[in-house]
Amino acid sequence: MSAVATLGLDPARAADPGRYRIGDRAPRLALKPASSAEVAEALRAASTDQLGVIPWGGGSQLARFEAPERFDVALDLSALDRIVVYEPEDLTVTAECGITLGALHATLADRGQELPLESPHAARSTLGGTLATNASGPRRLRLGAPRDRILGARFALADGTLIRSGGQVVKNVAGFALHRLLCGSGGGLAVLLEASLKLLPGPEARVVLIYAATGEQLADAERWERLPRLDPAFATVLGRAAADALGEPEAARAPFAVAVGLEDDMKVVAQQERTLGAAWGPPVARLEGAEAIALCRRLTEVQDQAQARLTFTSPHRVPAPIAPLLSLAGVERLVFHAPAGRLHWFPESGSAQAIVRGLAEHGFVLIGARRAGDLEPVVAPQAAVRALRLRIREALDPGRVLALGERWAESL
Repeated sequence: MSAVATLGLDPARAADPGRYRIGDRAPRLALKPASSAEVAEALRAASTDQLGVIPWGGGSQLARFEAPERFDVALDLSALDRIVVYEPEDLTVTAECGITLGALHATLADRGQELPLESPHAARSTLGGTLATNASGPRRLRLGAPRDRILGARFALADGTLIRSGGQVVKNVAGFALHRLLCGSGGGLAVLLEASLKLLPGPEARVVLIYAATGEQLADAERWERLPRLDPAFATVLGRAAADALGEPEAARAPFAVAVGLEDDMKVVAQQERTLGAAWGPPVARLEGAEAIALCRRLTEVQDQAQARLTFTSPHRVPAPIAPLLSLAGVERLVFHAPAGRLHWFPESGSAQAIVRGLAEHGFVLIGARRAGDLEPVVAPQAAVRALRLRIREALDPGRVLALGERWAESL
């Protein structure tokens, strides 16, 4: 009998473990279930055998982190890729979590609607992976995070129990909001199988203006004071190397680039453009329509470069507060989504701790670190928060089958 069969699945569900490598570690087994029932069956067997399981979508985020100590089974959910219910009139969609964001975007665009979720590499990033990481991009303030858009979900606990939380409509009070708890859990509390989400109508006009900027211009608070009142969809500052990775060489000739996204009625966008033109002059590039949304999605990829990354949050909503940070190592790779208060910094080897302390002095709080070595956050996670996370994990996965649960419990 094959190892896959011992987990309750047809041997045809076996996959090549080498395709699911995290760092230098591959799992002992890789499975590709074809239904929620098969996912549940595999989890029941893994729980009985005390195997460590990692749910796997597109793998775009997992490969960025170090492998956990226990990685016995990769559970590939990409075969669960159906749109279950789509109600354009209600602006809601329910889909299996193995579907890619790219496939969802294409389906909804045909009806002039959009799924307001942003994640790097949308062509292969899955709905489940985006929810599990609570991923967001430059439009986080405008669109909200995944936990703000999710209405309900169906998921499997580590012992194979199938659970439904929330509902498929905007107004529902179906039980506890466990589906929101799973957003950001990194696949360490349960396996997301199906999710219902709120949609948005696509804007009438969409424009991105790209400006070149010097350090002195970033420091000029007066230059940016009108920006929040314009209510842009996003305003992102990129260091020179990040701007080059974005594919905007004209902007990359200056030390920094600033990409401003405008999404609204045509008259509103036209007025926003006139206001920016009067204040800043002409941009080095102007994109609209499909080109504008394509650049917006590239911004989510630039914020996910392969090297070490530090992610900060702050109350700052304009670029000026980063000016005192321009002497720190790695500034040429920074990505700062100003209205959303999200700063991504890519430190050089050995510089992460100095960057964390330097940014803390200017109101930036570390909320995520990837491959940045051992850090001592200036603001450490409260002991009560960690204790609560451990209790939640113990309640949902007492056997510690889901191997990423420890990372979630200890995360910033």
